[in-house]
Amino acid sequence: MNYWHIQLHPDNKLHVDTIKSILTTKQVIGMGESWEDKNGNSVNDPKWFKEDMKIGDVVMVRDGSTPIALVKVIGNAYVEPNTDDNFDWFRLRRPIETLGIFGKDEKKLLKQTLLNYGKNHIQAPGTLTYCNGSNATNDFIVEWHKLSNHKRLMENIKLTPDRQTQIKTLWDKFKEDTKEQQRCEGFDELLEQWNQYRDKITNNTLTLDEYTNTLSNSTATMPGGYLCNFLERTTRNNLGSSKPGNANNFEVKLNEDNQTYYIKSQKKTNANRQEAEAFFNDKIKPLLTKIVSASAPLDKIHLIENANYSAKQILMKLAVLENLTDILQIYKEESIEDLYNEFIDSDTKSVFVKNHQVCVVAKKILDVNEQDKNELILLSRFLWRFVNSKAIADINSPNVILYGPPGTGKTFSIKRDLDFVCQGDTSRYEILQFHPSFTYEDFIEGIKPKGVSKDGNIRFELVNGVFKNFCIKAKQQPTKDFYFVVDEINRANLSTVFGETLSLLEKDYRDDGSRKHLIKTQYSTLIEDLINEDKEKYKHLAYEIDNNEVKFGVPQNVFFIGMMNDVDKSIDAFDLALRRRFNG
Repeated sequence: MNYWHIQLHPDNKLHVDTIKSILTTKQVIGMGESWEDKNGNSVNDPKWFKEDMKIGDVVMVRDGSTPIALVKVIGNAYVEPNTDDNFDWFRLRRPIETLGIFGKDEKKLLKQTLLNYGKNHIQAPGTLTYCNGSNATNDFIVEWHKLSNHKRLMENIKLTPDRQTQIKTLWDKFKEDTKEQQRCEGFDELLEQWNQYRDKITNNTLTLDEYTNTLSNSTATMPGGYLCNFLERTTRNNLGSSKPGNANNFEVKLNEDNQTYYIKSQKKTNANRQEAEAFFNDKIKPLLTKIVSASAPLDKIHLIENANYSAKQILMKLAVLENLTDILQIYKEESIEDLYNEFIDSDTKSVFVKNHQVCVVAKKILDVNEQDKNELILLSRFLWRFVNSKAIADINSPNVILYGPPGTGKTFSIKRDLDFVCQGDTSRYEILQFHPSFTYEDFIEGIKPKGVSKDGNIRFELVNGVFKNFCIKAKQQPTKDFYFVVDEINRANLSTVFGETLSLLEKDYRDDGSRKHLIKTQYSTLIEDLINEDKEKYKHLAYEIDNNEVKFGVPQNVFFIGMMNDVDKSIDAFDLALRRRFNG
């Protein structure tokens, strides 16, 4: 990707609003097909516009030295025969996408950039200018592009405000629960070790032995023995696991005989030292130097993405060491894809760019302090757990019993795990405690006192129990998993509490939407009568109405977790009919 700036008006200047209108309605930039300079020589601008400007290049549209808009080229050059001399006068054109209009934030950015260079305005020679080198104009365009990307990314956040609040609450609790010494112990030392490699990479003194070696060799003297092992293993505790698949994916590897080398792209399994040195110096060292030297995180990412290098997750670890604030320490593609799909509504293709974008969005949503390396490291650990947490119950074992000594925090542990399994959505799990007086009416449905009437009599109503309401809620969201947790499950009379619904817990009798595993309960007929009297008032009492019959079922996406103490683990304390339906 290259940067340019262009002036769109002919000798008779167009109003800035007219130029903006051209960009938004015609979605093109352009110029005349040819013209001559003051000396009568043909200018090169049309040639550059047609041939040198590439699809994907970013162009600042200006009015003299005043910025108007930032656009991205999305098509090849073409000639438009039908033009309007007072509007889109230019015949030579390129299709564009508008990235941003010069406004308040951009003015602030421009002022700061000009101040850094001691300038009063941007330099704007000629009609079309290629940005090459460091100056106020070029730096401003690059920074504007970053700003526009950030704004567009924030506009594409998929999470609702409520969902953002849920995740933020989960993040705050995660930070609170993580002990200080567990955060980034040894990270400062790790950075010092990395700087030893970094210095050698930047001054071009990194040797083949310092890149690939075996730990038992006397030449393996750098931190972690050698760079590949340092990136793969030494950094793992602080910056996550970035497994390369196998060591051959480092492209050049010292074999176990400590004499020959494996060179992957050349398909050489027993290359000599001279061949390995040549490959390392020609291919590996320049790549490492470019990645380390690139200042912007996206520049590093694009270098990694386009590299002819198999273990790209290892290169991402290198980029993380350089840009802890901008790249997540998560190297598993599936995890990044899942996070991206959860957080962002966009069509970015590169998983490496997605990593960066999720990092930017997560920092914003979670209010991460970028100056605190503890928080930056915790952010990746939090997101990894957020996207990879698995419940102990699943589709193959939907009912589970957990045993443990009393007072060991089983309930706390389950709630903490479910917070992550449900990704902060507390509506997807319910935790209650059974006791001897807990009944079918509390659990499924029944007639219960509901206040006192005007004449002083106790008023009774038919109400749904906690488990039935939970099943109704889960049925309405079939793509999400729901978890019903009962502490001290053995303290209630379980056969009475479950009643005829006991069989519905079995995996093969769960409600799959076909209605074949639905049953009538003891209060189904009464609910039918109430619905016939007033459907709107009483329809909430029905799990399902099947041919005018009220029925109940347990959805496939409901997972039942029971907990009991070790001291109560006996065949008498837990009904045999229930025990065979639970994994313990």
